[in-house]
Amino acid sequence: MQRNGYRMVRTYFEYTIIYSMRNHVACNQTGRMHMYKLLIVEDEKAIAQGIAKSNPWEEWGFQVVGICANGEEAVAFIEQDKPDLVLSDIRMPKMDGIALMQHLNTQYPEIKIVILSGYNDFEYLQMAIRNHVAEYLLKPTLLEEFEQLFKKMKQALDEEVQQKEEREIQIKNRESNALLRGYGYSEEFVESFFYHKDTESYRVVLLYAQIEEGTEHDRSLRYQRKQSIVKIMNRHVQKRGISGFFLCNYEEFVTGIICIDEGIGEKEIEQNLLDVLDAVKCETGVVLHCAVSGACEDYRMLPQCYEQTKYCIGRKLLLDSDKKIIWYRQTKEEKHDGRFDYFGIGFDDKNILKYILNQDKEQLEKELSGVFDLFRDTAAKGNDYVDIHYVNRICMEILFTVSREIYRYNVHPEKLMSEHNYHYMDVFDKPALESKLDFLLGIFELFMQECGTQKETVSKTGELARMVKRIVDEEYMSNLISLEYVAEKVHKNPSYISKVFKNEFDCNFSSYVTDRRLEKSKELLADPLVKVYEIAEELGWADVSNFIKVFKKKFGISPDEYRKVASGMTDSRR
Repeated sequence: MQRNGYRMVRTYFEYTIIYSMRNHVACNQTGRMHMYKLLIVEDEKAIAQGIAKSNPWEEWGFQVVGICANGEEAVAFIEQDKPDLVLSDIRMPKMDGIALMQHLNTQYPEIKIVILSGYNDFEYLQMAIRNHVAEYLLKPTLLEEFEQLFKKMKQALDEEVQQKEEREIQIKNRESNALLRGYGYSEEFVESFFYHKDTESYRVVLLYAQIEEGTEHDRSLRYQRKQSIVKIMNRHVQKRGISGFFLCNYEEFVTGIICIDEGIGEKEIEQNLLDVLDAVKCETGVVLHCAVSGACEDYRMLPQCYEQTKYCIGRKLLLDSDKKIIWYRQTKEEKHDGRFDYFGIGFDDKNILKYILNQDKEQLEKELSGVFDLFRDTAAKGNDYVDIHYVNRICMEILFTVSREIYRYNVHPEKLMSEHNYHYMDVFDKPALESKLDFLLGIFELFMQECGTQKETVSKTGELARMVKRIVDEEYMSNLISLEYVAEKVHKNPSYISKVFKNEFDCNFSSYVTDRRLEKSKELLADPLVKVYEIAEELGWADVSNFIKVFKKKFGISPDEYRKVASGMTDSRR
């Protein structure tokens, strides 16, 4: 999912949907309040009736499902209709509240317990704690206390339900992803999800959505968008008796499986899909399209179905088709001659690099457009080899090749792309050929602009380096010559002068000054009347010993030895 600072480009993010023609939507997915079952256990009938009828339980999220006079009745009731919460007195005949607490803690630990007692006894409190009682209220209790307590219990139950649903979703995600891969799923999940007497075949549906530029790199926003679409589809699919489990699969598509009941044809499936797509558009503004795989009678064929839908979506994106629903069957009916040179389509990296360096935008665009025309024409002929993955691979190859070569011209591609909010992998988020072409052009135009800037900079810095060299050549014998001295003369920073000089002449400033002085010293040593210390002073060395040391390091002999050697050579020539 792409963002682009210099133009608006239409882009997409993709989804896969796996449907099942069964009903699995949780209560909280319908938008209604989740009502929890409450059992009241109180031996005094008047008090029990008062608690049941005088409180606005439904407003607090509870439904009174029964009233029991003692623990024995409560145990029998729970075996038939398990509540979410039990409100119980302590002292009751037959089986008191303590025994009931112990029974529930052992047999039904998931049931919440609230004790309502007139006894503020430390022993009772200890028993309640040991048996994981949620709350302990003392009689008499005000309505406000009841309301506060049960709203708190409602919140705790809501959190547990949410956690349970999340665990179930994680399990379904894991198992469904394994089914799409074709390995790693459990037989228990397969049996619970697929083995139904009315199921005749299965299909996979892949969706993608058109979105506006600028939001694609906000991962949290993308995740929220996907989750909202999943919820909407789950909710609206149920209206036509088709249900399923939707998830984000291992390729970050929203996925699911359709189990087709006997007698349901493609027209019914397509109409149902159109209704769901319209619902998503109505609620979110997101325009969805989808591809439908061929039918299979064995869930073990689902990986092939998934690949079929990706093939359909890839062709739809390459050809920029306006169809809302693409059937794999129809795609395979397209005719092509079957001849294809897999390596016959590609970019000429040498030409592209030449156009970038020469600032030839027109030829660059022509070169790239020609290759994309080949992609489009080959795909239009129905050739299976040219799909979205093939195009992505070719685009990535040219991006990496040009980036590697352009680095030699002092252009840092990764740094430049990062500054303009580009990334290599963004090409995968550009599903249509036109958007991929614009993406490559955008990056190569950045390289082109940077090359132009580098040429101007090199021209300016080269002239500055030559100016510094002229100053050194004229004044190297002065003991005033230094980086600071030259920098002041050209009105530049000494560090900058040093860097420019090094880049231009592949030599340090100080080394160049020393070499000029040493070469001149060899000329002066030819005169036997001039003392070594006089030569050192004349060439700007404050210390004659330092001059001798540097001379010997450079030429391997001392100035006096050099003079003798040079004198002998002169005499021999005579």
